[in-house]
Amino acid sequence: MKRNVPSTVSVREMTSLDLSAGLSLCRASGWNQTQRDWQMFLAAAPHGALVAEEAGRVIGTVATMPYGPFTWISMVLVDPSARGRGVGTLLLEHGVALVPDHVTARLDATESGEPLYRGLGFVAEYRIARWFVDAPARVTPASGVRPFERADWAAVHALDRRAFGVPRVSLLERLVDDAPEYAVALGEPGDGRAYLFGRHGHDREQLGPLIAGSPEAATALVETCLAHHVDRRFFIDVPQDQHAWTRVVSALGFVVERTFLRMHRGVMRAPGEPALVYAITGPEFG
Repeated sequence: MKRNVPSTVSVREMTSLDLSAGLSLCRASGWNQTQRDWQMFLAAAPHGALVAEEAGRVIGTVATMPYGPFTWISMVLVDPSARGRGVGTLLLEHGVALVPDHVTARLDATESGEPLYRGLGFVAEYRIARWFVDAPARVTPASGVRPFERADWAAVHALDRRAFGVPRVSLLERLVDDAPEYAVALGEPGDGRAYLFGRHGHDREQLGPLIAGSPEAATALVETCLAHHVDRRFFIDVPQDQHAWTRVVSALGFVVERTFLRMHRGVMRAPGEPALVYAITGPEFG
């Protein structure tokens, strides 16, 4: 892919000293991530996040999250003043180069990023819609939904692996540690029927992952969360082919903000069961 990046731009590993710069790029682009999100990337893959630098200033980022058979690529951010110079393409190429040859690269592309990813050999999986709500419908907690308990971990990890395709133990445990108020489960402790986690965001709280066996189970989990947090604003990223569930999300007061396209490059060896996914963790984590 042709690009004309100035020779003054260099790419290096991101360190903890760059967290404030990464956060500033999130704010400049209107993204929802927090410093804690950046810390998760560095903890999961200490050599897997990169920055583009010019004249001693960070002007772009890319991050990777290894999940065994596939690696997630995200956080392709470029300072508004440096856009249009090929910096984003340079960062993405370096990010893809971090993915081992036998590992599939995956990502959730914005509409503006789709052409760039297709040019690098990524193909479509399915589309995801980001919904937001600032004044959710008034609902009551659903019967059978309760706070997540330690006794749920074995069943939740097993269910999540079915849905996502690979284990992501560390990520899920960090979500529960950081935002326990959003961690809820359906049914008796340990039965693994359905669960919802969430995390804190800059503009709105993020709900997901939401893994369930039916729209009714997903509805019970989200309605209970909304009932307990009536004063909060939320994002939820929903696969668009969950048609019955998207009608519920709309009835709860959520509105579509934008869409993403889930894409991959390489052979998909662990596709999971997308039918169980009612909300992803977010485009940065899969």
